[in-house]
Amino acid sequence: MPKLKEDNSDGFVFGKGRIILDGDDVAIIANGETVYPAVRAAERLKANGIAATVVSMHTIKPLDTELLTSLAQKCKAIVTVEEHSVCGGLGESCASFLLQQAIAKPFKIMGIPDEYTVTGPQGDIFRHYGISEEGIAEEAMKLLKI
Repeated sequence: MPKLKEDNSDGFVFGKGRIILDGDDVAIIANGETVYPAVRAAERLKANGIAATVVSMHTIKPLDTELLTSLAQKCKAIVTVEEHSVCGGLGESCASFLLQQAIAKPFKIMGIPDEYTVTGPQGDIFRHYGISEEGIAEEAMKLLKI
């Protein structure tokens, strides 16, 4: 098996999340295709006076628990966003770690629910399940009770 490079010039480090935007109100942790709508949601939130951290958590195993702990300490709420089933993915990994560390924050896992999914273009599917800039921003505001 080839050895993965620990670091590249583009900022990718295996097992470490990458902070795209930095804010103190809500952490939006996304992976894959959901990073872009997460950034757009943060821009939408900023227009409403809410500062969001957006993280590209490109590896789930190993999970960047150091970054996750830091985000939970500084932010008031956490939203995870993934482009597939909410079962067994990014959100459950983050929730499991935080729970085992006795860290309690308002928390939401966004993704495809455990059901037969709708079909269609990816953008339509994302909008249907709220995995869009509007949906992510709305969930963040609900968690912050705004």
